[in-house]
Amino acid sequence: MPELPTVRYASLTDVGMRRATNQDSLAIRLSSDFDSWANQGHLFVVADGMGGHAVGDLASRIVSDSLPLAWSKSSLEEPAERLQEAVHAANRAINDRALQNPEFRGMGTTCSVLNLSSRGAFIGHVGDSRVYRLRHGLLQQLTFDHSLQWEMIRLGRSTAENVENEHPRNVITRCLGPDLRVNVDIEGPFSVHPGDIFLLCSDGLTNHVSDAEIGRTLRELPVTESCRFLINLANCRGGLDNSTAIVVQIEQYPDVAGTLSDSAFVSPLPPAPAQTAPQQQANRPLTVVGVLLTIIAAAACFLTGWMLMGVIVLGTGLLFLRPWRRSPKPEVTQPPLPVAVAEVSQESRPHIESCSQLRSSFLPQSPYRSTESFSPEYLQTLVADVLRELLRNAETSGWKTETQIREIQSSNTNEKGSNSEQLLRKVRSVNAVMRDFYAAVRGTGGSGI
Repeated sequence: MPELPTVRYASLTDVGMRRATNQDSLAIRLSSDFDSWANQGHLFVVADGMGGHAVGDLASRIVSDSLPLAWSKSSLEEPAERLQEAVHAANRAINDRALQNPEFRGMGTTCSVLNLSSRGAFIGHVGDSRVYRLRHGLLQQLTFDHSLQWEMIRLGRSTAENVENEHPRNVITRCLGPDLRVNVDIEGPFSVHPGDIFLLCSDGLTNHVSDAEIGRTLRELPVTESCRFLINLANCRGGLDNSTAIVVQIEQYPDVAGTLSDSAFVSPLPPAPAQTAPQQQANRPLTVVGVLLTIIAAAACFLTGWMLMGVIVLGTGLLFLRPWRRSPKPEVTQPPLPVAVAEVSQESRPHIESCSQLRSSFLPQSPYRSTESFSPEYLQTLVADVLRELLRNAETSGWKTETQIREIQSSNTNEKGSNSEQLLRKVRSVNAVMRDFYAAVRGTGGSGI
């Protein structure tokens, strides 16, 4: 009997450093046997609520409770249709609850859900939470942010370089809850290969941590440590919002074919050949006649001295040439849209670092952005920066863990083992220090961190 795919995952949600309550929610539903997985698959959900302390928390919890239930009860066989139905069911549940209590009016939440099954990977998405996939060192954002900034870039009204200065970051253009109907982005199917790592996260994480840092963290660390470190990094940089992350690593998976959604970059079509206007084509014989008559006129004047005859023939030639008439303007056609190309090997892939800068535009379909995630030294430097930041906080607040941080820093050059082993020890030390930091600041054991 076929076996279930081997999947490792870790999940974590944290209130952050500035909020009193956590309005993020997550849900994980795993199939227990192969038949269940083949029909329904594994489900991972992240929701980021909005609309006040209790209201935002309620909206996101309704999603994490109702969406997996609607998914499991659906009779639809196609994953895309099933996923869309489940997201719509969660939206109705939020909307119905809001109608029952005037204080809940307008509550909403983002929703990003990943389904892994025998059909491949499908994504349902509303809002600005994100789903990434890391494959062979390439981090791809598989979802489009339904935010004001991304919409302005997509419409050509801003550029990736200037959008931060022109439009606020946390304004979303689509969410679940406020309206009875909502447009749901369904992405996929994507192929799933052993070694792939998926990340679902709320914007509390991505507002503080770049794609390059996410990619290198996922690439170098086990799922549990990477999940903790990403949220600790966001909190170390201010933690202005709640942060949630689900990291899913594929260890063994049956062969699944993707579609054009499984593109890694886009290759523009070659420019269309210039079209000759029909009127210009019709004028070509007349132009030839005009040139011949002009040559005859010049020869007649030179050889015979018949000036009058030369002038008559020359005038006739000029009439055919019609130099004073402007040819009609050729039609202006829009350049062809870029088309998705099939995924290629990492070795033959062109350099894609510029894609992480968006070059003032998004790719036309998922994945919308790609960032190369090599150079493990980058993560070593990042861990050192986190330790320096923690040390600064310890010195300014009289935090008793200052000695422990200095011991970790001094051991950086004295540790033995491979670079990967040293890095893992340092990250685990940072995560341990952050637990003590949360306990000191919040007066708790770290709220799950």
